[in-house]
Amino acid sequence: MIPDIDFSKVRKALKEISDAEIKPKLGALSLSEISEKSAGDFVTSADLAVEKCLGERLRDILPAAEVLGEEAVADGRAAIASLADDQLHWVIDPIDGTGNFAAGFPLTAVIVSLVRADEILAGWIHDPFGDRTFETSLGGGAWLEGRRLLCNRPEDLRLMNGSVYGKKFRERHMFQETWGKGRGKFGAIWNARCVGQEHISRVSGLAHFGCYSRLLPWDHAAGFLMHKESGGIGRMIDGRCYRPSDPSIGGLLAPDLELWNQLWTILVADREPPELEAD
Repeated sequence: MIPDIDFSKVRKALKEISDAEIKPKLGALSLSEISEKSAGDFVTSADLAVEKCLGERLRDILPAAEVLGEEAVADGRAAIASLADDQLHWVIDPIDGTGNFAAGFPLTAVIVSLVRADEILAGWIHDPFGDRTFETSLGGGAWLEGRRLLCNRPEDLRLMNGSVYGKKFRERHMFQETWGKGRGKFGAIWNARCVGQEHISRVSGLAHFGCYSRLLPWDHAAGFLMHKESGGIGRMIDGRCYRPSDPSIGGLLAPDLELWNQLWTILVADREPPELEAD
């Protein structure tokens, strides 16, 4: 059961904090305000400020929920495994696409989800520089400013596009045969280096599929629920429903079951795709 939440308060918090802590700092950070947690995995002073401010606002909105932020996990102050517990958690990605942001490129997102016992109850993806907030709830659809969102599949599959992250997928011979020469029979590959933007592109009908080698909950919980509520198919690559506490397996999202199976065969293994666990 989804707790009684005023969604407008979450939207307001996302907008106000993004306007204060993200927009003014694009291209304005000093080198001392940018560091790497690991090779290519950046964190900035803005990430830390957004996570702190947003966590405080979300606690006020739903005091019964714990807050689990990406940077808190990186610092060892929180653990992803706790999302399997029977405890409500706000999950925060303060700036998805930090590498873009640190480079002065305005392709970022702020992602929030509400999780209990590995079930995603609600999610929000805010586009700071587009000034848009996408939102979803379990059984309630996915929405942008009062407009219901739906995944779609182009009639001509060469017009599809999607994202593929992970060396193990890109090195497969079927991947090379399908996309090695650019646009193939399944369209084109584009990686935005901002998973939140990829998720909202799919539910907006601008992109169509995504394959990811890791499913970190701050990146994917809101997006997987949004994809499901927009009529798409999203599963971990072993066919199970996405579990936010289990980020290591990887996952695949597509507009329908037929394309999910076709893409799985291209990207994962030369055998019959697994039977998908029911939602």
